[in-house]
Amino acid sequence: MRRPPRWVLLTLLVAVCAPTTAVAQDLEAELEQAEERAEELRGDLDAATAAYEDTWARIEQLRAERSELEGRAEELEAQYRRAQAAMTDRAVAMFKRGRTDASLFLLAAEGPGEAADRAALLSALQTRDRAEAERAGALSTALDQIERLLVERTAELDRLQEELDAQRDELAGDLQDAEARADDLEQRAQNRRRIERGAQQGVYSCIFAPGRTNFRDTWGAPRSGGRSHKGTDVFAVMGEPVLAFTDGTIARHSNGGLGGISVYLQGDDANLYYYTHLQRIDANGAVGRRVQGGEVIAYNGDTGNARGGAPHVHFELKPGGGASINPYPWLAAACF
Repeated sequence: MRRPPRWVLLTLLVAVCAPTTAVAQDLEAELEQAEERAEELRGDLDAATAAYEDTWARIEQLRAERSELEGRAEELEAQYRRAQAAMTDRAVAMFKRGRTDASLFLLAAEGPGEAADRAALLSALQTRDRAEAERAGALSTALDQIERLLVERTAELDRLQEELDAQRDELAGDLQDAEARADDLEQRAQNRRRIERGAQQGVYSCIFAPGRTNFRDTWGAPRSGGRSHKGTDVFAVMGEPVLAFTDGTIARHSNGGLGGISVYLQGDDANLYYYTHLQRIDANGAVGRRVQGGEVIAYNGDTGNARGGAPHVHFELKPGGGASINPYPWLAAACF
């Protein structure tokens, strides 16, 4: 789903929380900063992608050069082997003929003119032998240079590839975190609503995301052991994020007995809110942490005496931290 423009969310947030509270201002500022950070990282990633493509073109060029060098190296090596073979053949032939071979060759000439021609031929052959030896040496040197260049090019390719992969992975990870943060803040802003209804005065959020829960008024319904129901059971799928009902501070946790894993939220409205049967508590739900309404603090479960039943949160409202009252109207105002 395409994210709505940031200004729409900010306008909605201000309207919902009017008159603007310090917490609302904080959330607005956080949302704006998170969006700005995500936008900055998108720009960085675009720049990194352009650099990646430029460097990749360089890598392809280097690969082409390397391929050409490999072909040239093979050609030079073949030429060098041929030159060596020619030198070896000539040396063997000269050894077999002996040193007098050249003198006999000149003496066999018919007349001074032919002798001169034969002397010129011998000189040319000696010059060719020297040239062949020099060419073989040059080919050997060129081959060594190309092989060293190949090693350097291969190392450069590997280094560039590692740098590109590391840079893209880091930027993509940062962007994913920034977008997740912005999404969380946007969702939190959308979940919050200002309620002015009797004693319920302030900004509240349903304890599950809108459309992700169902519940009804069961206050006072009989329970085992002669007890009566002192809260509202709010149902959702196992592991569904559980949200802070309003702005406040996590007062304490408990684990055991009928409730299982539980969280107590001390609201800024002076009321104490009790969540129980949780699957687990989020790091945001740590004791002593300030939270905003709509922020994830735990996850839906079936701990305590709810084990084996439908996952749900048993939610209680304790005005001023005292005896529980029916939370259903408060939840309904926030959720429906």
